[in-house]
Amino acid sequence: MQSPNYIDDPDHYKRLISKINAEVNFPMYLRQNGYKLIKKSAGSMEFKNDRDRIVLQMAREPVTYFNRNDSQDKGLFFMFLMKRNTNFYKAVDAGLQIVNGIGYIENTAMEVQSSKAVRKSLAENFTIVPLRNSNYLRHQRCISKTTINDPLFKGRLLNAYSKRDKGHKNANIAFPKYDLEDHPQNYILYNKTYKSSRDNKIKKFRLVLNQKDHFLFYSNPIKNPYKIVVGESGIDLLSYHELNGSPDNFYVSFSGNVYQKKLDFFGQLTEPYLKTNSVSMISIMDNDIKGFEFDLKLFTNLINRFNPKVYVESSNRHGNVSLTINYTSKVGDQLTNHITLLEVKFKTLKAWDKLISNSIKWVKYKDKIILAFSLPEIIKLNQVNGGKNLFKSLIETITDFYLTFPATIHKSKGKDWNDDLKNYKNAKYVKFETISTDFMGIGDQIELKTTKGPEGAPNLGIIKSINSNSVECDFGLKFSYTIPFSEIRVHLKKNAPLTPEKRKNGTKKNNNLQNLIE
Repeated sequence: MQSPNYIDDPDHYKRLISKINAEVNFPMYLRQNGYKLIKKSAGSMEFKNDRDRIVLQMAREPVTYFNRNDSQDKGLFFMFLMKRNTNFYKAVDAGLQIVNGIGYIENTAMEVQSSKAVRKSLAENFTIVPLRNSNYLRHQRCISKTTINDPLFKGRLLNAYSKRDKGHKNANIAFPKYDLEDHPQNYILYNKTYKSSRDNKIKKFRLVLNQKDHFLFYSNPIKNPYKIVVGESGIDLLSYHELNGSPDNFYVSFSGNVYQKKLDFFGQLTEPYLKTNSVSMISIMDNDIKGFEFDLKLFTNLINRFNPKVYVESSNRHGNVSLTINYTSKVGDQLTNHITLLEVKFKTLKAWDKLISNSIKWVKYKDKIILAFSLPEIIKLNQVNGGKNLFKSLIETITDFYLTFPATIHKSKGKDWNDDLKNYKNAKYVKFETISTDFMGIGDQIELKTTKGPEGAPNLGIIKSINSNSVECDFGLKFSYTIPFSEIRVHLKKNAPLTPEKRKNGTKKNNNLQNLIE
């Protein structure tokens, strides 16, 4: 996108610079980029690399810095970027990328590093071997042997043993993080929870073996995938495949965090598929606030990568999201038509549910559209609106207009897809609030709308026969009773073994704005 000149819109750039200075975690950014912490006090931190000695004045808001090796190198974080980029606009772009990727920089405690210390890689402490012990996946995560041995994941799941574990008694599960040539460059290890000896608390076991974090775990590549399914963890991918999977899916995991370098790698990995416009994309990120934030980062990046006619800027302050869709000069005379079509779409979306009109605000300008909404409020509306996914509708509205391939989200009922899988396997019955003979079977249960059943019996009955508008049920009484569908509150279907999805013929064409304005 051709960025506007500073002189044309200085306030726009002042807001961006202020955002960058306020939101970037300066010390963690330095650490992620190879600087070592050499001094630390109550009000300052000092880092160095081969060229610089950067002192951060942490008591100031925003944090300021100066470089002991260059008296002209000082100021706020944006000035730090200005000194290290070729021009002002590239510094702005670099700052926005860092802000958008801030989720991966955890605010962890940092210790001063001795210059004489030799850091040993965690990878040296583990032996990676082909999968021989899948107990953690099967017993702790309820993932079946069939899924583990599925051709999509065959050979992608490994064991990792600590070199101190001479008898190989503690089998960790290792998910490789592959490069574009399908070679493992890193591993993320999983195992059951443990009690920490430091604070006596139960903690999750997660371990990434080296600093090459931007590589991703993905399933065995296939020639013509039907869908690209994107999740937070490899465990989520396995769970989703067991519940909703297809042999024609290509699965990719972000391993729990989403930031710009990972998004760039994901774009390189999937671009050959997505450019054909014959594959759809589904995000199955977790059903929590962080998962929704990851969705926004993912789809914003996809639009910016695949649509040269717009550039989307995303900001998120305490759950208050602002999406700015900037139009390039390439759209030309069709800009007005473009905005009109989108306006109609949003009005339709708002009319679909009155509550959403109070939750999403949007303003159109001659060269951009700004959408603003509260992410926690949208999530709350999903819960009180009987499962209607307003966030999904919003995402689909935007992606239908700005991407050439179909893209959507699929949220789990629980926090994530592994929770759904475990709940499904532990349940004897699955609840259906839609009452239809299409889903009923002999031996299923029904729950009546009344608190009591016939003759004062419990209101749960077992289906003995099925008619067009009623069922005959056993309530544990001498006689069975005929119950009209209108008296049934819930149908409880007996839990059946999971059946993998079969490939559907053809791919839904994305009749979006990209196709309309060519």
